[in-house]
Amino acid sequence: MAFLTKPRIGRIPRHWWAIPYVLFTLDEIPLNLFFHHSRSIKEGTSANMKPISIGLIGVGQHGSRYLQHLLSVKTGGELVAISRRNMEEGFRLATKYSLRFYPNYHDLLADSAIQAVLIVTPPSLNLPIALEAIQQGKGVLLEKPLALNQIQGRQIVESANKARIPFMTAQTLRYEPTIQKLQEIASSLGQWQYLVCNMRFQTRPASPEKNTSRNNVGVIMEFGVHLLDLVRVLTQDEVHSVSADIDRPAVQDPEHRAFIKLITRRGLPCYLDISRVSQGRVTRAEIMGSQGQALADWTTNTLQKISRGNEISHYPCASSATLVQVLRDFCQAIRSGSPMPITAEDGLRAVELADACYRSAQIGKPVFLN
Repeated sequence: MAFLTKPRIGRIPRHWWAIPYVLFTLDEIPLNLFFHHSRSIKEGTSANMKPISIGLIGVGQHGSRYLQHLLSVKTGGELVAISRRNMEEGFRLATKYSLRFYPNYHDLLADSAIQAVLIVTPPSLNLPIALEAIQQGKGVLLEKPLALNQIQGRQIVESANKARIPFMTAQTLRYEPTIQKLQEIASSLGQWQYLVCNMRFQTRPASPEKNTSRNNVGVIMEFGVHLLDLVRVLTQDEVHSVSADIDRPAVQDPEHRAFIKLITRRGLPCYLDISRVSQGRVTRAEIMGSQGQALADWTTNTLQKISRGNEISHYPCASSATLVQVLRDFCQAIRSGSPMPITAEDGLRAVELADACYRSAQIGKPVFLN
């Protein structure tokens, strides 16, 4: 097991700057020369306010956002190590921010100084990384979707529950200020009649890399899981049936458009429009109630309510870095031993609904859920 890193400033010998990077073999050099040991999450954390030591696995486009927030904002966590497949970029980031760099995520997970890990990788990698993190006793924050399918998702949930590991699914849409304000005013709309949610993103630039992990994920798993989760959050109900119409550019391609109808157990119709077929971005959730309508737009950070007599009320919703609050809640739950605000089970429910969408589109009729 080896890690590659630039030593921390306080430990640099006078002649160090003649050496760009140093490779240490941990079998030959005692861990205590470089690591501050701490107990695993399974053993508990101390009552003091030391930040949770965090390792980040996956520092691509989205993982870089987590990295920047951890380095620039107080979240209750301290980023101490990263793992990235791009060696050159991993070296650069580790050097710039004085972090430990592990080219292989297995070595990061074996680092006893790390209490918790953030997993921000393509969904195809979530299962093996999450299971190993749980086995190593790390708290886990896993970027949605929880897994590629519900079979893998159940493996993660069962493993986390059996090991009693703190596990949070990063369904970050729940933290959008417009969504939270919509929840606050929802009861003033009277009896809900139906719910409509849209996430329409711009098409991706043409890419010669047809088989990349990013290009192999359709819109339902890429960002539609946000809306599948949101239906449960807004309605405070589970879904009874799923009907879906899915379109693909070609038979072998991932879907780029999905129209989905969900019926909750209490009978509320919920309609989802998810696509990557145009330009610009539209993100909305609309509740139609007997006493009024409300529209939340988390791209423009606006929320309006339309009541009797066409009276329109506007509610201020400041923009917010949702990942910061996600990280704060994650670290606080670990420190206090309280339940995670968004559980592995919540992530599994969204993946189960996604699976039902694919199944419904395949058989051409509704899929009923237990």
